[in-house]
Amino acid sequence: MGNPRMNRRAFLASTMLATPAFAQSWDATRPVRFVVGYTPGGSFDLVGRALAEGIQQRLGNPTAVENRPGAGGSIGSEVVARAAPDGTTLLIGGAGTHGVTPAVRRNLPFDTARDFTAVARIAEFANVMVVKADNPARTVQEFIEQSRAKPRGITFGSQGAGTSIHLTGELFRLRTGLNMTHVPYRGGAQVQIDINAGLVDVMFDNLPSVLGQIQSGNMRALAVTSPARVEALPNVPTMAEAGMPDFVVTSWVGVFGPARMDPALVERLSGVIRETALSAEGQRRLKALGAEVAVAGPAEFDAAWRADMARWQQVVRDARVEVTD
Repeated sequence: MGNPRMNRRAFLASTMLATPAFAQSWDATRPVRFVVGYTPGGSFDLVGRALAEGIQQRLGNPTAVENRPGAGGSIGSEVVARAAPDGTTLLIGGAGTHGVTPAVRRNLPFDTARDFTAVARIAEFANVMVVKADNPARTVQEFIEQSRAKPRGITFGSQGAGTSIHLTGELFRLRTGLNMTHVPYRGGAQVQIDINAGLVDVMFDNLPSVLGQIQSGNMRALAVTSPARVEALPNVPTMAEAGMPDFVVTSWVGVFGPARMDPALVERLSGVIRETALSAEGQRRLKALGAEVAVAGPAEFDAAWRADMARWQQVVRDARVEVTD
């Protein structure tokens, strides 16, 4: 994947090369909308809104974040796949929309591998294993032991069947051999409510979505799924430290456009987005969400997300997960 944290000075110099050609054809009065295929308050939504103001200031166009939730993010993805390739309709996507969803849904109204242009990767973040604040388990191993003692098994929630959160739970089931039943919801907020109410036993959520609940004490984090501990939760161990060395799952978020975008337009938009993420304010906002800045330009980003889709396809085959609606 290369080094995502590139030298900022060299990067800013390189982005200027595409500016003159871009300026000749770009209409700075046209609104640019960033479509999110999930409900407000989720990781993609939070990252998009954290950067929208900075992108607007640098690009010169009015910007808006538009939520189009449903079908594992594919409703929002379809909006962008069918949009004009003029740079005014872009998708805030990630491991869910461009990794898991195309792996589990066989009847998508678009071809994920063909109908999008990779513009820029923005950030990466861990998933985190969370339980109710007063759950007796203090560690992952304690949770596994108490779950094995339940004759009817346990439940795990996600913001929808066929999402990356669902697949992370399935991966945990495969690694532990626990009797786990998936409970899908339309959005992550309701899962959090039901975990706090004791109606669902556990959830693996993207860190930005659940960080506030953990910091406020409403939920307990047992482990993060990243290779190393995260800055936002320094006292929470990794899954490897918790006794599961083969359990590493990191999510990413980036911007996609429709297919057939002009390369000069892609380079300019990519430069603006990456510059915003790498700015002091952009980094501050992303880190506050529990995300790590990990920018990549169009070519590197394109190769990375395609590799991630192949990885999730293997998990789907192993877990025998299929969603057709």
